[in-house]
Amino acid sequence: MRFSRIIAFRYLHASRENRYFSWITALSLLGLAIGVAALIVVLSVINGFEYELRNRFLQANAHIMAYRYPAGMVAPEKWEQRIMNDKDLKDDVQGVSPFIHYETLAKNEAVMQGVLVRGIAPRQREKVQSIANLINPPGALDVLQKEVDDKKAGKPEPELPSVIIGSGLMETLKTKIGGTIHLVAPSENRFSEMKRFKVAGTYNSGLKHYDNRLVILSLTTAQTFFGMGDTVTGLEIGLKDADRSPEVARKMEPKYDLSFREWQSYNRPLFEAMERERFVIAIIVAMVVLVAGFNILTTVFVSVSQRQRDISILKALGATNSQIMRLFLIQSSCIGVGGSLVGIVLAGAISFILEKYPFIDLPEPYFLKSLPVHYSFAVYSIVSLSAIGICLAAGLYPAFIASRVSPTEGIAGTGQAIV
Repeated sequence: MRFSRIIAFRYLHASRENRYFSWITALSLLGLAIGVAALIVVLSVINGFEYELRNRFLQANAHIMAYRYPAGMVAPEKWEQRIMNDKDLKDDVQGVSPFIHYETLAKNEAVMQGVLVRGIAPRQREKVQSIANLINPPGALDVLQKEVDDKKAGKPEPELPSVIIGSGLMETLKTKIGGTIHLVAPSENRFSEMKRFKVAGTYNSGLKHYDNRLVILSLTTAQTFFGMGDTVTGLEIGLKDADRSPEVARKMEPKYDLSFREWQSYNRPLFEAMERERFVIAIIVAMVVLVAGFNILTTVFVSVSQRQRDISILKALGATNSQIMRLFLIQSSCIGVGGSLVGIVLAGAISFILEKYPFIDLPEPYFLKSLPVHYSFAVYSIVSLSAIGICLAAGLYPAFIASRVSPTEGIAGTGQAIV
């Protein structure tokens, strides 16, 4: 084995008389590196896209939503206690919070925009799923909580209630923190009533779908504004393990006279489409690595044809067929390892640039504003090991041909000498 390795490493260097083979080896290695880097970057971006969407959807939505449509839920605190005291759910549920969901219009000066209004009780909502890191300034949630506390204490509602709006919606309405907007209240009259609200903060999840439409009110203000009394749309349920939401929802359905919807169902077609795209794109980009594998096959064939005389001399000196075969397999493997290492470094550099300088802006149909990158040891390992495997497979046939050369076949040839 040591004999084959020494000769293989010598063959990777060009002799003084022939620099041509060295250039072929370098180009084959570079082609493999580009293929490895392209595949790693593509998979990292797709995984990053899915990872970011998953995390942001989880921050924007509860793990499970329980509701009654269109009647709503009366006395939601009774449902909260029932769920929290359910022995079958105590290992899964970490918090329950009432919410109001309504669509209406927001207006500021001459600009009017359709919005999604969400009424929440901030303190309870934090037990379900924290959104504090999405709110700026963080104290804006305390302002909404104060409205809820004052209403429970029997204090009058503020003349100018506070509101938190999405960062994109703030730009559309051309307002700012401390400014005001109007929301259109539902009415049976021909002309709907408008109510003025003070902008206490912004909501920035990085998801355009929410940032461009979401308006957050305190639960009590939303109930008054929409004329719902003590009724709410439903309950948001937070779990200790978000991935168990389908199982927990199925467990709750027969026990509660409510409709349930888990967070995975909100955008299931999107995640399924991303899974298919990952497979298709990976196959397409993997063709680059396969082409590089054919280049390496050509490189090893050229090496075998140039080394006919060397092989005959080695066999005359006692080298076995397996040693000759290992010699050229080591040569192709070295190209594979070198190309993979260069590809990993190149992929890491490209990924770092994409992450540090998000110069690619995604168009409106996409949820995110820029390309995300998710570093995965599994992706780097699987791609690089697959590339090495392809290179090893590419060297099998040329190595077999080399092992069949007889001791007398190449002596009269014009191949390069060993020394």
